Formats: sequence, structure tokens, C-alpha cells
Amino acid sequence: MFNPAQEMSSIAFDKILGGALNAVVSAQNNSSLTTVNFIKSVGFQNDEHGNAVRPVYVDFKYPKEIAPYQPGTPEQCYCTIENGGRGFVESELNGGGYKVEGADGVVLNFVVDSEGTIAAAMVVSGSEKIDGDKQVKITAKGKGEGEADVEAKITIHKKKATAATPAVFQDMTLQVPLLTIVPIPFIRVASTDIELNVKINSIYNSEESSETTVNSKIDASASAKFLFFKANVNINASVAHQKKSSSSEEVKKEYSLNIKIHAVQDDVPVGMGRILDILEESIVPQIAKPVPQYAPPPVAA
Repeated sequence: MFNPAQEMSSIAFDKILGGALNAVVSAQNNSSLTTVNFIKSVGFQNDEHGNAVRPVYVDFKYPKEIAPYQPGTPEQCYCTIENGGRGFVESELNGGGYKVEGADGVVLNFVVDSEGTIAAAMVVSGSEKIDGDKQVKITAKGKGEGEADVEAKITIHKKKATAATPAVFQDMTLQVPLLTIVPIPFIRVASTDIELNVKINSIYNSEESSETTVNSKIDASASAKFLFFKANVNINASVAHQKKSSSSEEVKKEYSLNIKIHAVQDDVPVGMGRILDILEESIVPQIAKPVPQYAPPPVAA
């Protein structure tokens, strides 16, 4: 007879579920060993005994600008007002109505404010005659009786043209530990879901038949006399009984195991992070050799 409790107890749940969990633990262990082997084989140089002795470095060479490019400047002439004076008329001043001393062939253009004070001056022509700083004095005669002359003083500055200065570069060499620029595999099993479905089907068949056969035969003979009774009886009997029974039972078991594993890239362990910090602090650029100076190509107008 089908017994569900007995059938369920016969299932090796410990092996089914335990096997799945052992597989997850084994996978995590293999992942850790892979990380260790990666660090030892890729990030470090090993001696003849297979022990890590020093990190593997990658050399980078690059030009470093130590002096920027300075564009050339054209010749410049500009004026500074030392004393703007007072009472000047701009039209007369630009038309040559005032005495200008020290110009020596240099033509200036002036801007006068509302009070007749020279506010600005600029060189119009003759800048080639200026060598260094030149002081110009402009005199305005007093218009009233007894009024003193008014003088304005302007200094003309000449800044010579400068050629473009090319940039200066220095070849630098940078040694970078390989472990600081490649991703290190730190795979961690974040979660594991195990779903086990068990389905038990039972079919029970029973059949029984019974048959009884009785065969009898009686032969009797009798004779009688006057005072006495005499009888002879012969009886033949046969009995047959047949019983047939059959039964069958079929139990089907179906198992369905579904395992979901969620693996993530884990954070760098504290110890490994400290090692990487030390390696990063050791990255110091070093001078390789100077390269020729050059200026960038001119920009098309």
C-alpha cells in the first residue's frame, strides 16, 4: 500500500540540497584561488621557488611641457599722461595749435575731456624715431592777463617686437605597477536560491477471483427381508475449490532542482587596498632625456 510519508522520508534531501550548497561553496573557493593566482602570476615577479619577490611595473614615456609656448608680440607704442594740464581745446591740440616739445617728428593724437585736460594720447606716425621712452611737453599760453602758462607732460613708451618663444619639453619616464591599472577579479557569491520540487505518483491495482467446484456421485442399493433390514450404499463425491488473486503497485518519483546564483564583483579587500595604495605612492615621474624645442604650427587665419 502506498505510504506518502514513507516515500518522502526515502528521498535524500541532505544529499540533494547539501550537494547544491557544497557546489556553491566550492565555486567561491575556486574564485578565491583564482584571485590569488592572478595576483601572483600577473602582478608580481616570482623567483625560482615560485615566491613573489617584486611587483611587475609598466614603463610609460611621455613628453612633459616645462616651458609654455610664448607667441611673438608686434612693436607697440603707447603713452602715459604724467600731467594732463587744463584748458586745452582738442581740435586745436590735434591741429597743431599748441607748442609740442620733444616729439621730434612723432605725430600724436589727443583726447581732451570737458575741462580741457588731456585724458589720453596715442602715436599716429613716426614711431620708428622713438628709441626707448620719450617725454613730450605741451604748453598752453595763458589767455588772460597775468595767467601762467599751462603745461602738460606725456611720456611715450615704445615696446619692441618680440619673437615667438617655442615650448620646451622634457621626456619623462613613469613606472606604474601593473596591479594598479588592471582590474583584479574579486568574484563573490552574493545570494543563492535553491528550489526543489518533488512529485510522487502512485498507481495501485488489485484483482481477486475465487471458484469452487463440487462434483458428487451417489450409488445406493438396498434389499429388505421380512424381519431384518439390509442396505448397501455406495457414495462417490468430489469437491474442487480454486481461488486466484493478483495485485500490482507502481510509484513514480519526479525531481526538479532549480538553483539561482547571483555573483558580483566584490570590493577590494582592506589588505589588498593598502598594498595598492603603497604601490600608487611609489609612482614618481623621472627625467629621461630632453627633446628638441619646437613651436606649435601657426593657426590659419
